[in-house]
Formats: sequence, structure tokens, C-alpha cells
Amino acid sequence: MKTITNKEAALLNLLSEKPKHAYEIEGDIKERDMRYWTEISMSSVYKLLNKLEAQGLLLSTVKLSKKNVAQKVYALTALGKKAFKDKLVLLLSTWEASRHPLDIGLASLWLLKNDEAIALLTKYGEHLERMLVCYAELEKYLREHQCPPGNIQLATRRLHMLGGEKKWLQEFIGELQVEKK
Repeated sequence: MKTITNKEAALLNLLSEKPKHAYEIEGDIKERDMRYWTEISMSSVYKLLNKLEAQGLLLSTVKLSKKNVAQKVYALTALGKKAFKDKLVLLLSTWEASRHPLDIGLASLWLLKNDEAIALLTKYGEHLERMLVCYAELEKYLREHQCPPGNIQLATRRLHMLGGEKKWLQEFIGELQVEKK
């Protein structure tokens, strides 16, 4: 069996909770801010559902909603559960490099004057500070509402990552300031 993609895993994760129709999946994605931490987009949900069903990982049935509207409800098959569990094992045990747009800027930094680079990176640092505050508030909220540990760690991990990014940025700006003199 072919390994599923990260997008497919995000979708299978939602369906591992219970069978759902596409609109319900969209609601879960929006409610959980999944577009910030997954590659799944609104337009990809329907394509992924069709693809995963064609691969035998999902099974759909048509049911009538409370408003007498036909809805296609998707559920994981045994093969889908296995594929998702196999991917989960990989996700939780293997480091994967992430791509960050900042890297493009860093590779092109030589095009800017030192003062420009410092000013832009300082602005980037200010954005990091705002994100640190947001994720600290999110972590507090999740803990207060006794959310599952994995959900809390979505915020906690970001705090650690942003803290490391802030430390790196401060050191780099310091190097650029020394270079400037």
C-alpha cells in the first residue's frame, strides 16, 4: 500500500473520529484552525475525499439531513484505518524538514544593504513576538478547557519553535550589526 500524504492524513484524522459529510469536515478544519498547521485547503477536501474513496480508504453513503437534503457521508474503511495508523507512526517517529518562506529571503539577503536587512528582520522579530503572545493565549485556553494533550501540544510546540526562532533572529541581527560597523 502506498503511503498517504500529509493532507490525506489530516483528512483521515478527522474521519477517524466519526463518519462525516464534506461540509462537516470543512467546519472541523475551520474550527480547529487546521489551515495554519496542515497543507489541506478548502478546494482540496472534495478532491481528497474522492481520491481516498477510489483507493478504498473511505466508503461513502448517501443520507438525508434533517432538512431532507441528500448528503454523502464518508467513513474510514479497515484499509483506511490501517493507512492512517501507518502514516501516524511515521509522523510521530520521523523528523521531516519544513519549508519556510523566510529561507528564500535569507538566500537573497545579499541583495539588500545591511541597514535594510536589519530593519526587515527586526520587523520579522516583532511579528514573532505577536505570534508568541497568541500561542501563549491559545495554550492557556486549551489547558483551561481541558483539551486533549495532543491539541495542547499544537500550541506548546509552536511556542518552543517561535522561541528558538526568536533566539536565532536576535543572534543573526547581532552579527549583522557587528558587520555593519
